[in-house]
Amino acid sequence: MKLGDTPLVEYTRDRLHRETLRSFGRYELTTAYTPAGQLQSQHLNSLLSDRDYTWNDNGELIRISSPRQTRSYSYSTTGRLTGVHTTAANLDIRIPYATDPAGNRLPDPELHPDSTLSMWPDNRIARDAHYLYRYDRYGRLTEKTDLIPEGGIR
Repeated sequence: MKLGDTPLVEYTRDRLHRETLRSFGRYELTTAYTPAGQLQSQHLNSLLSDRDYTWNDNGELIRISSPRQTRSYSYSTTGRLTGVHTTAANLDIRIPYATDPAGNRLPDPELHPDSTLSMWPDNRIARDAHYLYRYDRYGRLTEKTDLIPEGGIR
């Protein structure tokens, strides 16, 4: 992309046409892939923006590491996300996930120990940590209301 004769952004791609280098001004973002084609790393010529991605043998993302934080993902034997663990300086957050037989997320058992919900009625999620959902009589999503105030942390 150019402005007149001045390049604003330049891209380099590999033989599979995946982006491997993005140059913009004095910055360069280098992207590498695993032999299976998964994102392996992204490095900006600034240590604060480097990210490394780790995948398991099932092709599931299990870790994203950067100088500031690490986020680890765990999965069930059927491949459903069961938890996210984020660590950083002065931060250690674990978020468990439970699902019903259809794969819909259920309320967090640690935050809602009194919940007896084991599956969503009619396979329709009524609410989660971020949204309230409404459906028409045919089961189509008609309304999604944000429960987190603007500027709130998700």
